[in-house]
This record gives sequence, C-alpha cells and structure tokens, in this order.
Amino acid sequence: MPLDIGKSNVVLVPKKEVPAVVTDYRPISVCNVIYKIISKLLSRRLQPYIPGMVSSTQTAFTPGRQIGDNIIILREVLHSFSLKTYTKHSFCLKVDLSKAFDRMNWSYVLSVLKLHGIPHNFINWIAACVTSARFSILINGSADGFIQPTNGLRQGCALSPYLFILAIDILSRLLQFLVDNGQLRGVRLTRGSPVLTSLMYADDLLIFGDANYEEVNELSEILVLFCEISGQKIGEDKSWIWFSKNTPSHLRDYAAHTFGAQIASGAEVYLGAPITAGKVSDFSPLLNKIEQRLQAWKGALLSQAGKLVLIKAVIEPTLLYALQTAVVPKKVLGSIQSRVRKFFWSSGGENKISLVAWKNITLPKNQGGLGLKDLFKFADSLHMKCLWSLATDKQALWIQVVKAKYLQRLDLWSTKRTSRCTPLWRAILAVRPMMEGHLRWQIGDGKTCNAMGQPWMELWAQFPPQNAVQRRMKVADLLSQQGHGWDNEKLIQVFGFHGALFIAITYPNDLVFSNRRDRLLFTPAKNGEFSIKGAYKLLTQGSHTGSSLSKLFNAIWYTPHILPRARVFLWKIAKNALPIEQVLCYRLNKQPQGCSLCRCQTENVVHTLFKCPVAQQVWFCSEFGLRTENLPDDSQQVLAMLFLALSQQQRSAFSAIAWHLWKARCKEVFEGKKVSPFMVLSSASNLTFTMRIAPVAVPARRQILMTIVPNSPFICYSDASWVSHEEGGAGLAAVVFTNNRLLVQYELRVAAASSPFHSEVLALSMAVQMILSNNINDCCFLTDCKELSNVLNGLSGVTSVEWRAYDDTLQLLDVMTATPGFNCAHINRDDNHLADSFAKFARFRNVNCTDYIFPTCCIPDFC
Repeated sequence: MPLDIGKSNVVLVPKKEVPAVVTDYRPISVCNVIYKIISKLLSRRLQPYIPGMVSSTQTAFTPGRQIGDNIIILREVLHSFSLKTYTKHSFCLKVDLSKAFDRMNWSYVLSVLKLHGIPHNFINWIAACVTSARFSILINGSADGFIQPTNGLRQGCALSPYLFILAIDILSRLLQFLVDNGQLRGVRLTRGSPVLTSLMYADDLLIFGDANYEEVNELSEILVLFCEISGQKIGEDKSWIWFSKNTPSHLRDYAAHTFGAQIASGAEVYLGAPITAGKVSDFSPLLNKIEQRLQAWKGALLSQAGKLVLIKAVIEPTLLYALQTAVVPKKVLGSIQSRVRKFFWSSGGENKISLVAWKNITLPKNQGGLGLKDLFKFADSLHMKCLWSLATDKQALWIQVVKAKYLQRLDLWSTKRTSRCTPLWRAILAVRPMMEGHLRWQIGDGKTCNAMGQPWMELWAQFPPQNAVQRRMKVADLLSQQGHGWDNEKLIQVFGFHGALFIAITYPNDLVFSNRRDRLLFTPAKNGEFSIKGAYKLLTQGSHTGSSLSKLFNAIWYTPHILPRARVFLWKIAKNALPIEQVLCYRLNKQPQGCSLCRCQTENVVHTLFKCPVAQQVWFCSEFGLRTENLPDDSQQVLAMLFLALSQQQRSAFSAIAWHLWKARCKEVFEGKKVSPFMVLSSASNLTFTMRIAPVAVPARRQILMTIVPNSPFICYSDASWVSHEEGGAGLAAVVFTNNRLLVQYELRVAAASSPFHSEVLALSMAVQMILSNNINDCCFLTDCKELSNVLNGLSGVTSVEWRAYDDTLQLLDVMTATPGFNCAHINRDDNHLADSFAKFARFRNVNCTDYIFPTCCIPDFC
C-alpha cells in the first residue's frame, strides 16, 4: 500500500469536562478517503463472521448483541453478591486497560487472525492497513509533527474495532478453557446458571472469580501474561473490585492488593451507567447532565419550535441510554419531565405558565400532541422489550443468567414476584399484564407452544390447564401416532367435542406440524415482530381525536412551505393555548380588561386573530378576501373550517398572515408600537414568498421496469381490491395471456382477507392454482405488490410479512419453489390495469367465475 494512503491526522477528543493531562484525551484518527474505502471494504467482508468468531461474553460491534446486556448481567451478579443466602466467596474485577487501542501489538493481532483460519491474502491486506499508519497531530486545525508508530490500532478506522475484539477475545477463551479444565471456578449465581468468567465490551473488561488465594494468583498471572503478549497495560487507578457479602476481609484485602485494584464503594460507573442503579441518588449525574443542557439553552433566543427540536434530538436520546441500561425511578422520571416542561414553556430564562397539559403534548402529532415522549410509558415499552426477549430468545447470555436466577422450573407468564429480586425483574413483571393480551402463538411444529394456557387459538382462554400434566402438554402432543394430522380422540378428550371441531376447522392438517418452529407473535405489529416503537404506540393509543381533527393536525404538521415556528403557532391556536387575556385570566383567576388593541371585547384567540378590527381589515384585504366578523368563538373549529378548505400553497399564506397578526399584537402590547394592516400584509407576503421558493425534499418516484422471462409461454397478471373484512372482503383477479399477448383465461373470486397484502397473496395463490389446474408448468406471474414480489424472489424473508398472511404466504412460496418454471416479477400498477379492473368488479358485484377465451384477445364487457 502506498505510504501516503496510510497518513492520518489525529484529533485529541477530551474524555473529561476539564482535561488536565494527556491521558484525559482520546486520540481519534481522521483517515483519508482512499484509506476509509479500503478499510470499509475489508471490515464489511469480516463483519458477518464476527458473531461466530468471538465469545458470547463480548457484546461490542457484534450484530444481535447490545451494550445493555453486560450491564444487566453485572447488576444481577452484584445483587446476588449482596444476598446473605449467597454463601460463596466471589469477586467481580473491573480491569481498566490503559490506552488499549494504542498499545495493541501488531504481531499479536495478525497471529490471532491466523489462529481463526482467515486466508493468508486477507491477512496481508489487513496488515497493510494496520502497519501503514503515519500520524500528524491536529492542533488548532493545523497538522503538526510526524509520528510513525510500531504498534496500536487507529481509533476512527472501520477495521480497528473488529481487530481489537478478536484480539482481546483470546483472554475470554483462555479463562473459559481454564474453567472447563477445573483450574478456575468462575462465578455461578444459581444451580443451572452459566459459569461467568468475563464480560467484555471492547476494552471494558470484567472478570469474575472465586475469592481464594489460588484463583486470585492464577488470574493475576494470566492478566500479566496477556498484557505481555498483547502490549496492554492495566490502569490500576481506574480498576476496582467488588466482593460478595460473605467474603472475609483478609481475602478482600489480598485480592485487591494482588490485582492492584480499589475496593468498590458502590458509586462506580460501568459503561456510563451506575453499577447499583436502584436509588434516586444513583441518577444524580443524569439529572445534572440534563439540567446543564437545559440551562445552556435557556440563554439562547430559541423559539418553541427550536426547543422542540432540541428536546427530541438531544434530551430524549440521552434518556434513551439511561432507560435502556437501568430501571430509572419514577421520581427521577417525573423530575426530568418537569424540567423539560418548564424549559419548553419558559421564555427569556423565566418560567411561564404551561398552557397545555403535558399528557396532551406527549400525544402523537396527528392526535393533537407534539410527539414528545411520555417517559413513564417509554420506560414501560423498553421493559416490554426485555420481556419479549425472555420469551423468544434463548441464546443471549443475559437471558440465560436471568432465567436461571428467577425461572428455574417456572413459567415466565405465571411466575410471581419475590422479595429478593432486582429492579429490572420487578419492572419486567410489572409490564407483563400490559403485554399478555397482545401475544399469540403461530403454530409450526407444535413443540414449543403449550396446548393449554397459551394463546394459539381463539378459544384458548376457555381451556385453562387443570393439572401439571396439562400445563406441560405441547400442541405437538395432540398429533396422531402416524405423525400427520390431529389425533381426534386426544382433541375431544382435552377440549371436548365443540373445541376439537373448532381446532380441526381452524387448523387443517396442512397448516400445522410443518418443519418450521412455533413463533410467538406481537399482534399489534404488522409482521408480528416486537418493536419498542410498536409497544410505545400500544401504550399511548388510549386517546384518539376525531377524524376531522386528525386531518387538521396532519395539515398543520405536514403541509410544505410553512415555517416550523408557524406550525407550532397554528397548533397553539388549535389547542387554544396562546397567552392572551381570556386564557391568562382563567388560569390566574383575574377579571378580563378587554382586547389589548380595540378594548371592545374580551380578548380571546378568535377575536385577536380574526374579529378584531385590525384583523378584519387584514383578512378582507388579503388574497382570501375573508369576512371574519361572524366566525364562531371556538378557535379549533374556526381553524379547521378555514385551514382545511385551502390548498397547500394557500395554507402557507394563511399561516404567514396569522403569524404576523400575532406579532403585530405583541408589538403593540409590549413595545407600544402600532402596526398598520398594510404592514402586516406586506410582511406576510414577503414571508410567504420566501417559504414558497424554499426547496422541499420530494422523494423521486422510481421507474419500475416490467421484467418478464422471455422464454415463458404464458404470462399471468394478478391483483386484488380490498376493503376491511367487515365490509365484505376482497376481490381477486387473475388474467392469463400467451407470450404473444393473446388473452387465454381469467378468474374472479371474492375472499375474506385481513389486509391489502393478504388479499394480494390470495390473488396470486389463486392465479398459481389456476395455472396448475391447466397443467401449465412454465409461467411468469406479474403483481404490483412489491413486498410480495421481494418475498417470492428471496429479496426479503417470509418472516417480514404480515403475520395474518404468514401461512398463506408460506404455502404460496412452497408451491412457487417446487415448480422451477414459475417465476414472479413486480410491475407498475398502471401496467396491471386489466387485473385491477377485474378485481374491483369482483368486489363490487360479488362475482365468482372462471372463463376461457379462444382464440382471439378480447376484454369482457364489464370492464
């Protein structure tokens, strides 16, 4: 590799608020573009193999593992250490590797790559990237000096994180090897729990062991040996050690002295989170950090629209990490929410009255809120994520630890809370009732789902288990001895005649006992997969606005060419939340004095912006020519009546006029300056022009090319026309042409479908069956459903589809795969107009028919 490619500038990023020494800075390499491209290509090739190359104890830079996993395990370990019932003498050692990336030995890294069996050429490419490092230090924006290192991995290089975790993973494997051979004991929290030897997140290292002289000495020698061969150095000033409650003092002192670590006091931090997060005082740094951010912004002249952006972009992400890694007490969440609320409504550093209840502000925008997070419900949604992981994931290390500690021979959905458990486990059990009613099992082989007591059919709640045998019975146990189909005698014995009949009809033999595994579904999600966003939406869906008001709020927030501050202003009009006399007198229990401009009537929102003489002149002389004297006094009703009747361009002018009318009112009230109607219209016109010429990002419509296999003798178009199943179902249509565009056959059906996608699946399934019934094995199927086309062509997994359409999609995929001459392509909706017309006709007229047309092409009269 040419030497110039490896040149990098080093930027010193402070680790502390007030850095005092060189070690308080983190050197980040600013690599050139060519090197970034090369390192990115190599890292992308290496990334898919990382999960199988590193131990489960390493959670950094590994897909499927999260930083919070280690924090959960650590807190469970320290909680067990604090119990009197934990009689073992154990310790948890936090090892600080000083300048870990900068000290990593190159020869050691390359040896580790060879040990993993990586091809020689690939190792040479990595070696060229690693050894080509040439550094200059950026000081005040200028590069100065020249450093040629002999070891270390560049922080800022895409390849460095993967090389580092592979290198340090050797220590984890060595510790596990010694445990397996009986030379070390590690830490086992309960019988059946995995033995813990280490936890790693990049260079943040935790080591667990038995607090006896032999194991302490053995671990100390291993750490010294590892540091010698890898180039690492332990920072004793930042290392700490925590002991179990029953560990004698002489063993504590010996272990702390041997490792050169300080005995933990409980105030330590691991991965930015307090290690004993249970008290309000543990979150004082979080409160102070948020308070500092808010205080720094109070001095700035920010509009409420600007504050809204800062809260969403800075405060909420800061809280997200804290909520993901700890159970934040409700008192702390309430304090944070109170400070954010005061910041949003304050002006000029002074606290003001909150004119809209916070519970209404945290509603979605289309429901009349501002889309801010309700911290209590958001915390519950994160705990629901943990509950979902416990129910569906068996591989993650933290799940193995938690299940062994709390769920030995117990069911997750029926176990009760004990007095000796961590705040996380209490929080998980607290959200369990919120989630239980929104889960359902999708039966595959029937070996995971219980036959009784779990939701896998509509009538499951009517058949609670009566004894231990029924509680352990799986759905697969109801299978006949021949291995296919239900055992009717068992069904009747367990569920009775009517229950057995319902199961046999709902789950015919070809829809159950397949090779796929049972799947737990989160029913509010379209594809059945749990998401924090979906859980939060579920928890906040209790309050809904009417359809007309939803249209109003959607128009306020999503109409282009409106200033953000004008959007917030329109929202405040709709919520009657402008700080005018009527609102303030009601809040402060004072007598109204009259309009600030005309002194004629009580000043309310409608009067100030529409009925005041100045406002009447402005609106009448505007491009709208409005007569506003007879408008009703309800501001929300007036805004909905006027704003929704306008085009998108007119709405920008409307918002500008209303905004400048309000500014004119404020100038006269607070500065004593009168503003003429002409000046209001002139300023609003200038603002409207500025907003209209501003570019708006409009996603370009991608041209869809119709791809047809040239050798296919038949082409089949399918489409569906869907309405909700309460209104009659979906119309399905399939039309078959020869490759020279002669119409051969069409079929129309009406079927019950749960969604537009499900109806498209049923339409294509009908088309496939029609082709197979004519003994045709070579056909190209065309659909305007891109999602379905991607699934059938292997571009997306079948688990990504809607869970209600999962079985039908899987059956369709099996048939398409089993017939090599069948293929599917996506076309534009405009190119599928014939099948679309047939499907609409089938739905409108409730038509079920099949027709053959020979030998010429003709279109039925009803199209």
